[in-house]
Amino acid sequence: MSRYLISHTHEPGECLKTFDSYLHAGAHYLTQAEWGCDAGVHAAWLIVEADNDNEALLVVPPIVRTSAQLVRLTRYTPEQLRALHRDEMR
Repeated sequence: MSRYLISHTHEPGECLKTFDSYLHAGAHYLTQAEWGCDAGVHAAWLIVEADNDNEALLVVPPIVRTSAQLVRLTRYTPEQLRALHRDEMR
């Protein structure tokens, strides 16, 4: 399984609408989300484990899936990160 960061932004006036979309989709959606609205960053973030991108997106409510951003997270050792970017440093 891989870990994914899923983010979904919304406009300041859409906070309650977005929150309600998570709530109406099911409490399990809402309990996974972290929100930045009170800091002026109108977004929700989730970190989930899934077998692939499509499975990871199933964690967000259907209404926001098409606009959600998905990033597969990877932890690297210093050696792995250097090897990954070796060509860029030349």
